[in-house]
Amino acid sequence: MFAPKIRSSLAVATVLALALPALTAFAEDMKVPQTAAEHQATAQTYKDQAASYKKSAEEHRQMAAEYAKLHPDFKGGVKNPWNEKMAKHCEKLMKDFEQLAADASEAASFHSMRAKELQGK
Repeated sequence: MFAPKIRSSLAVATVLALALPALTAFAEDMKVPQTAAEHQATAQTYKDQAASYKKSAEEHRQMAAEYAKLHPDFKGGVKNPWNEKMAKHCEKLMKDFEQLAADASEAASFHSMRAKELQGK
C-alpha cells in the first residue's frame, strides 16, 4: 500500500539530489551582462540555443513521420492508436521546442540590441 508512495518519494529525492549540484553551479556561473562584449556573447549563446531547439523540433517532426511509416494504420481505414499517441507526443514536443527557439531568438535580439547601444550604434 505504501510501497508506490515510498518509491515515488525516493525517485523525487534522487532526481533532486542529482539536479541540485547542477542548479547550484549554474546559479554561481550566472552573471548579468554589463559590457557590449558580454551582451554579444550572451546573444550568441541564445542564438546557439535557438538553433539547438529548432533542430530538436525538426528531429521530433521526422521521428513522428518515421514512426507513422513503421506503424501504418490498420486495414479498412482503422487508425493505429499508437500512431495517434506518438503523433500527439511529438507534436507537443515540437511546439515546445519551437516556442523555446522563439524565446531564445528574442533574447538574442535583445542582447544584440543592447550591445549596439553600449557601443553607441
